[in-house]
Amino acid sequence: MIDTIGRIEFLKKLHLFRGLTDEDLNAVAEELQERSFDKTEMVFAEGSPADSQHLVYQRKVNITRTVNNHQVKVASLVKGDYYGEQGLLRNKNRSASVTAEPGTLLLVLFRGPFMRLLKKTTALRHIFEIMMSSRQLAQELRFTWLADNEIIYFLARKHQFLLLRDMLLPVFLLIPIVGLLTFAYALNSATIGLIGGFVLASDLAWAVWRFIDWGNDFYIVTNQRVIWLEKVIAFYDSRTEAGMGTILSVSTETEYFGRIFDYGTVVVRTYTGQIRMNYVRHPKQAADMIEEYWNRAKETGRKADEEIMKQAIRNKLGYTKPGPQPPLLQPQTAAKPAKKESALAAWLKYAFRMRTEDGTTITYHKHIYGFFRDAAPYAFGILCLVGVMLIWPFFLSFALPVWLGTLIVFAIVVLFGFVVYQYLDWVNDIYQVTADQIIDVSRKPFGTEDRKAAPLENILSTEYKRSGLIGMLLNFGTVFIMVGGAKFDFTDVADPPTVQQDIVRRQQGRLQKKRETESYSERERMAEWLAMYHKTMDEVSREKDQSRPPDSV
Repeated sequence: MIDTIGRIEFLKKLHLFRGLTDEDLNAVAEELQERSFDKTEMVFAEGSPADSQHLVYQRKVNITRTVNNHQVKVASLVKGDYYGEQGLLRNKNRSASVTAEPGTLLLVLFRGPFMRLLKKTTALRHIFEIMMSSRQLAQELRFTWLADNEIIYFLARKHQFLLLRDMLLPVFLLIPIVGLLTFAYALNSATIGLIGGFVLASDLAWAVWRFIDWGNDFYIVTNQRVIWLEKVIAFYDSRTEAGMGTILSVSTETEYFGRIFDYGTVVVRTYTGQIRMNYVRHPKQAADMIEEYWNRAKETGRKADEEIMKQAIRNKLGYTKPGPQPPLLQPQTAAKPAKKESALAAWLKYAFRMRTEDGTTITYHKHIYGFFRDAAPYAFGILCLVGVMLIWPFFLSFALPVWLGTLIVFAIVVLFGFVVYQYLDWVNDIYQVTADQIIDVSRKPFGTEDRKAAPLENILSTEYKRSGLIGMLLNFGTVFIMVGGAKFDFTDVADPPTVQQDIVRRQQGRLQKKRETESYSERERMAEWLAMYHKTMDEVSREKDQSRPPDSV
């Protein structure tokens, strides 16, 4: 049973109740009811009536939803998370099923107190608006590049005020356009009418483009990182992100109209700069939310380290039973020998491949468009010269002179050499992501080689950009990696979002491995100190027993 003071301390850590006074917090704490689970048990089923909101106080719950007659896991919520408010606010049935794990403790707020609290506290209503909008957008968009254990806590577009501002000019332009069409109708002028129709179509297309452009920018906060997605149709596409561990502070900036319409900028400062979430609805509540999840990430990491240390000490002192032994490896059948292929077939298979994976190393080449672009003038020259040799006898009455044929053949060989040079130059520029570092190699054929490398754990942020119509259509761009004070540019790589995802995934794996290694070393060192302490205390105790006079025993 949690007392009122314990509940209030728990509520104070949640961004959900930051706008409440101590009196309000006390009232909420007294209204909460506890529900504990000793075994895996369903909290409520999908489609059941919504009558309460739940706060996770201990352990976690799993959320599942029916998709194509199959139960699909949507998320796992841990201490500090909440759910169930969407059904209450929209007066709908539960949209998902929730199952509690053994040892879970929930704090439940039923409909009556919940609705009274909403009427009393405006800030709380804004928080719920943000959360419901985030969850609805996440369900609609379903970002495939998120990790399996990554949960979206905050997802937002820019405020509608920005859309209205951007639509003002196209709307006002309709006035002179309608006047022009009216003038054309009065004069019965087809020319003026065509001009007016073209201008009207262009204005409407511009308005539609601005609307779509407004809807393509997203700000995302997950349990692992802060992300800014920006896209300009046919011209620009980028994703800027920073891990939770790189955040330094969270603040807000507002202007006059922003305070009126309740929008502003949330500034997330990291080691490498800022991620500015411009024109966000309810910026104060959004900033509080981000700050809470940032602090929660730090707290979760600290507690995980404490648990590992505690378990190691218990193991060293012999207070923990040994864990289960790993299963025996099953005998494996011998692999069938690979079919041998010719050198030409092998070369053709990998000649223009832009991404290869060999063991733990992923190698990227620049997009093939770069090679064709650079080699096109020389290839065009070869085609022209071959064409001259072929059509000469048909258009002229005499054969091609030997000296001219020799000169053309020599020119073709030289131009082909330039094509080969461009291919070698394309092949020699590679970017690699290994198990522990990123590598940028730039090598000129028959020339110098520049090689840069940096450890994965030193990466502070990543960003990708696709610019221009060709870059958007052919899906290539640049991935920017900030490493300390240096910057790595993976230029003109194919499918930059996937390249960025590869880097982030490898970095997370490397950091996890590094943390495990450091934790193991620290545990061993602490265990040695404890062993030495107990040994020394035993020696001191024996020395005291030996030095004690016999009659004092």
